[in-house]
Amino acid sequence: MIFLVVCCLLGMLVFKAVLHMIATDTGKARRVHAPSPVETVPVRRQTLEEVIGGSGTVEQFNTVLLTTQISARVLEVPVKIGDIVKKRDLLVRWDDRLIQATLESNRQFVETSNIKIKNETRQVERYIALVKQHMGTPLDLEKAEIALADAREELAKATMGLRQAEIALEHVQMRSPIYGIVLERLVNPDETTHNDQLVIKLGAIETVLMAAKVTEEKIHSVQLGLSAEVSFPAFPAETFRGKIFKIDPNTDPVTRTFTAYVEINNPDFRLKPGISGFAHIHRTANDVPAVPSVAIINPSGDRASVFVVDSRGHANLRNVSLGIVANAITEVTSGLSEGERVVTVGQLYLKENDKVRSTSKSNIAK
Repeated sequence: MIFLVVCCLLGMLVFKAVLHMIATDTGKARRVHAPSPVETVPVRRQTLEEVIGGSGTVEQFNTVLLTTQISARVLEVPVKIGDIVKKRDLLVRWDDRLIQATLESNRQFVETSNIKIKNETRQVERYIALVKQHMGTPLDLEKAEIALADAREELAKATMGLRQAEIALEHVQMRSPIYGIVLERLVNPDETTHNDQLVIKLGAIETVLMAAKVTEEKIHSVQLGLSAEVSFPAFPAETFRGKIFKIDPNTDPVTRTFTAYVEINNPDFRLKPGISGFAHIHRTANDVPAVPSVAIINPSGDRASVFVVDSRGHANLRNVSLGIVANAITEVTSGLSEGERVVTVGQLYLKENDKVRSTSKSNIAK
């Protein structure tokens, strides 16, 4: 009797163990043609917010290169690297004495040329009248006309020289065209510059760019116009708000990051190029279909998919397109409809059209 009781108990334990294995092991359930045990959740619509982080440094919004328009000796350079300059502030001043002398000389040359033209014009008119009266020769008239043409050519040259001197005089002082910061100063007092020589490099900082380095797996999430909050150790109690202005299409092969540029207004010029900080980029999807991220097979590949349980209790593999990922929940942009049930546990062992049985039901937190 004891032996029979022990055998019955052992048989019951073995039977329960087999049932448990069939209920929890997809492979064993498939061998005995039993439904595979899985967990499922319905596809639901909800609002997701993804926060993407990236550290980086401040850069000027753009760079202005200032070159000389004259050849002259530098008298004064009242700015140095790192100085904040306002629009119309003096940057460089040149010696204008030679330009003033050239200007005066050309002005007198123009006056002299005008007088000469008047005289030559009267001379031509006189010879024309003599020829009409048969008292002069065509050769004399031709010489007078040539002299008049020469006088007009001299006037044109003098006028051009005068205009060049006037323009040069306008450029003996270089003033800042923007509100910005001096990035480079490439000239010093007593140096002689030449035309088109680079002398000052300015950075526009009324608006600055925060160059945030973002990991490459987030490249599909970062988009132009997204809002961002930036914090800087230099200003620990403040948060600066901005938006994505541009995105570098290139990925750093060493750090595996790409650069997203956050545009930040900087009216008080406190944010200067080189300051380090951290950007939190916000991406929101309102009222979108979403599933737990664990339900997705090959989420980072070209063919993300999920197992969908149909009304007959069979699992069907379906390709899906993905969007925002936030708090272990993933947006599904295509491939699923609201209310369909997807497998969240046991999907890695399923095959197409397997019969399944849900062991528990969980919901996506709203």
